[in-house]
Amino acid sequence: MTNNKHATAEQNEISQWNMSWRDWLVFMLPFLLPVSIALGLGLESIDGSGGQPHGDFRDVAHWFDPVFFQYTLVLWLVAVLVIPTLALSYLQMMTIKKERRLLREIPVIYHDKVQKRMARRTSFYTFWGSVTWATVVVILGTSIILLFKPVLSDEIPGVNFELGANFLMMGPYIELFGKNPEDFYSHLIRSLTAFQFGFLGAYVYFIGTLTRAYFTLDLTSHTFVDGTIRMIVASILALVLSFSIFGSLDSEHAVPGTSAASPTAASISKHSLENLYSSPAAAIKAPPDTTTLSKSGEADLLSAKLLSFLPMISFFFGFYPSSALMAIERITLKVIKKLPGNSYRSLPLSMLSGMSYTHELRLNREGFDNIENLSKAEAVDLAVRTHFSYGQLKQWIGEAWLAMHLREDYPQFVKFTGILSREDLQHFLSRYDTASDEAINLLTLGLVTESVAAQHWKARLTVLRILLETESI
Repeated sequence: MTNNKHATAEQNEISQWNMSWRDWLVFMLPFLLPVSIALGLGLESIDGSGGQPHGDFRDVAHWFDPVFFQYTLVLWLVAVLVIPTLALSYLQMMTIKKERRLLREIPVIYHDKVQKRMARRTSFYTFWGSVTWATVVVILGTSIILLFKPVLSDEIPGVNFELGANFLMMGPYIELFGKNPEDFYSHLIRSLTAFQFGFLGAYVYFIGTLTRAYFTLDLTSHTFVDGTIRMIVASILALVLSFSIFGSLDSEHAVPGTSAASPTAASISKHSLENLYSSPAAAIKAPPDTTTLSKSGEADLLSAKLLSFLPMISFFFGFYPSSALMAIERITLKVIKKLPGNSYRSLPLSMLSGMSYTHELRLNREGFDNIENLSKAEAVDLAVRTHFSYGQLKQWIGEAWLAMHLREDYPQFVKFTGILSREDLQHFLSRYDTASDEAINLLTLGLVTESVAAQHWKARLTVLRILLETESI
């Protein structure tokens, strides 16, 4: 029987490489799009036309030195192609390893189910949509970071923001357009910096997640969807943060009766920026003379100092949005549980043995965010969908079942009996005569305290024994 299963796995490995040309063409689209863009821009940068304006995307090739642009283009292509490359490599090599591991761990009666679910979850069409969207989002984000050059003059090659910007980048500061070009450009740079470094943080985290999922045999289409949403949300979150920080700063240090778009304020802002970036230490140790610098100038200098930390702050929010959101969620749940009349009593996954923060995030992605949900999970299905072993998942599900029924008494029960899961309790009870209460009396000896009577534990353990007998029928 085992030889037949290994033969089937080898046949699946051969059949994956013998996909029809239509399937290969469909999955090659995420590769062809960035390669065609890079090839077109690379040839345009080599062209000696002197950078004549085209009025389209080809103008990007003439905004930089040709050698520098070609190097940047290769870097851009690598950053984009790593997404579909990991997906294709995983589907062709790592899925077979995962299937073989599952067939070794899972009982033989479930082998047909494993192979059917693996075939469905590792097909080209399952991954194609999520991989394509992730690639498109990375193309858009990395293009602004590496290829676009914002300028404020029609005389300098680049994206000319002298013609204006949209509400996404400017927000309430769009009113500066046409009134004060320098302040308009300053706010635009802040927004672009926050937006793109938020994207960069999410992108770095996404690549790390893909790499870890690749080697732990846990790369699914959901991984690409989660990474795509993370990059979008992190970019917007960092952008909103930049509006909040600099908006509150401007309002706090505004000078009554002075317009933010006044030429004096603009010239002071320019002077402050030049002083800071030419010698940051001198700008901190020797602040400008208060007799020549107004409150508006002090605010501009503080804004310039804060601007130097904006990339780091935005990168942090891009890299750790899930951690921040989960921390907020845990704090909120603790507060809610303390409120009178609260009915939210779900148990956290952290109660389970060996459950780390990373494991919680992975199970959350599959829809299991508390003990009650996990207790109803199917170990075979979850082993196919994640990188956890069948034995580990079966242990967690058994612990979740026991914790769900004992609830607040579960930690004390584990401490005094050493019984962690449903299977452990079932094995213990099976050693004693079902008609007698010898097993329950033995367990009750270590659980009775001054505050908890013996009848309490006898009742709970009797109910658990009946439930186990009912489920085994």
